Amino acid sequence: MRDGKAADPENPMTNGPSGILRVGPFAGFYQTFEDLIGSSTRMVLYFIHSRRWRENHDAAVKVFLGRDGTTMEIFLPDLENHELMFSLSRRFEDGPLTPTLVADAYKYCARLAREYGKPADIWLFGRYPAYSFYQFDQRAVIALYSNTAAKKDLPAFEVDTDGSLGKFLATEIDGLKRECRRRGPDELEQMIAATGEHSG
Repeated sequence: MRDGKAADPENPMTNGPSGILRVGPFAGFYQTFEDLIGSSTRMVLYFIHSRRWRENHDAAVKVFLGRDGTTMEIFLPDLENHELMFSLSRRFEDGPLTPTLVADAYKYCARLAREYGKPADIWLFGRYPAYSFYQFDQRAVIALYSNTAAKKDLPAFEVDTDGSLGKFLATEIDGLKRECRRRGPDELEQMIAATGEHSG
């Protein structure tokens, strides 16, 4: 029993109010993401650029967007926030490439919007991120960042959106929408040109 509730015998990681369903290295969530993308109607993504994730799940994301009634919202770093981009560039092992990788994520969103009409808007954050998240209808995956530059397997949590962590994430999304700059796909391409980032 955890948090005052008996664990689900089919999923021993389920622990009542927190809503944690699974903990593991982020790289081990490939099939989880494929299943969640395939079974959901809503997707809210918050990451720095997540190039590998986008490459791994590109086909599933496009099938998702091609289905009627699906929505996608994406939060990305504000490429025009020089203080944020400088901090991100210093933090990660591939740091100097960070602005180019963020620009590539902008271009990815713009291509999806042209082809599928969504995401209609992208939210640009200006605060240094503490974690990434991938929210779906009934589940979400929260991925931690390291406090050091060395590359390593990072832990992630799959949570139920009805649990305390899922509810926390919902309040985070509401707060982010009040703080972030909202831009359309065409505006992203203008920002890329203005900042001189021309990834492939």
